[in-house]
Amino acid sequence: MKNHMGADLSEAEGMLVDVYRMLARIVETYGDELAPFEKRNALKALAALWQVMNGLDMDPGQLYHVGA
Repeated sequence: MKNHMGADLSEAEGMLVDVYRMLARIVETYGDELAPFEKRNALKALAALWQVMNGLDMDPGQLYHVGA
Protein backbone atom coordinates (compact mmCIF):
# COMPACT_ATOMS: atom_id res chain seq x y z
CA MET A 1 0.00 0.00 0.00
CA LYS A 2 1.24 3.48 -0.83
CA ASN A 3 0.32 6.80 0.71
CA HIS A 4 -0.57 9.94 -1.24
CA MET A 5 3.09 10.91 -1.47
CA GLY A 6 3.90 7.59 -3.15
CA ALA A 7 5.79 6.13 -0.19
CA ASP A 8 5.29 2.46 0.65
CA LEU A 9 3.59 1.74 3.95
CA SER A 10 4.74 -1.08 6.19
CA GLU A 11 2.43 -4.02 6.81
CA ALA A 12 1.52 -2.61 10.24
CA GLU A 13 0.75 0.81 8.77
CA GLY A 14 -1.39 -0.80 6.08
CA MET A 15 -3.32 -2.67 8.73
CA LEU A 16 -3.98 0.60 10.58
CA VAL A 17 -5.35 2.07 7.35
CA ASP A 18 -7.62 -0.97 6.99
CA VAL A 19 -8.87 -0.59 10.58
CA TYR A 20 -9.63 3.10 10.01
CA ARG A 21 -11.53 2.38 6.80
CA MET A 22 -13.52 -0.47 8.38
CA LEU A 23 -14.45 1.61 11.42
CA ALA A 24 -15.43 4.56 9.22
CA ARG A 25 -17.66 2.25 7.16
CA ILE A 26 -19.28 0.85 10.31
CA VAL A 27 -20.02 4.31 11.71
CA GLU A 28 -21.33 5.62 8.38
CA THR A 29 -23.44 2.57 7.54
CA TYR A 30 -24.58 1.27 10.92
CA GLY A 31 -24.14 4.26 13.23
CA ASP A 32 -27.89 4.61 13.78
CA GLU A 33 -28.09 0.96 14.88
CA LEU A 34 -25.43 1.36 17.58
CA ALA A 35 -26.26 2.09 21.20
CA PRO A 36 -25.36 5.67 22.17
CA PHE A 37 -22.25 4.59 24.10
CA GLU A 38 -21.14 2.37 21.20
CA LYS A 39 -21.49 5.16 18.64
CA ARG A 40 -19.82 7.74 20.90
CA ASN A 41 -16.83 5.48 21.57
CA ALA A 42 -16.59 4.39 17.93
CA LEU A 43 -16.45 8.08 16.94
CA LYS A 44 -13.70 8.70 19.50
CA ALA A 45 -11.71 5.78 18.13
CA LEU A 46 -12.30 6.96 14.57
CA ALA A 47 -11.07 10.45 15.46
CA ALA A 48 -7.92 8.98 17.03
CA LEU A 49 -7.29 6.83 13.96
CA TRP A 50 -7.88 9.90 11.77
CA GLN A 51 -4.73 11.34 13.35
CA VAL A 52 -2.85 8.19 12.34
CA MET A 53 -4.17 8.44 8.77
CA ASN A 54 -3.17 12.09 8.59
CA GLY A 55 0.30 11.28 9.91
CA LEU A 56 0.69 8.57 7.27
CA ASP A 57 -0.19 11.09 4.51
CA MET A 58 -3.29 9.11 3.58
CA ASP A 59 -5.47 12.25 3.12
CA PRO A 60 -8.35 11.01 5.29
CA GLY A 61 -10.66 13.95 4.55
CA GLN A 62 -12.97 15.25 7.26
CA LEU A 63 -15.22 13.40 9.68
CA TYR A 64 -17.90 16.05 10.17
CA HIS A 65 -20.50 14.03 8.22
CA VAL A 66 -20.37 11.21 10.80
CA GLY A 67 -20.48 13.50 13.80
CA ALA A 68 -16.83 13.44 14.85
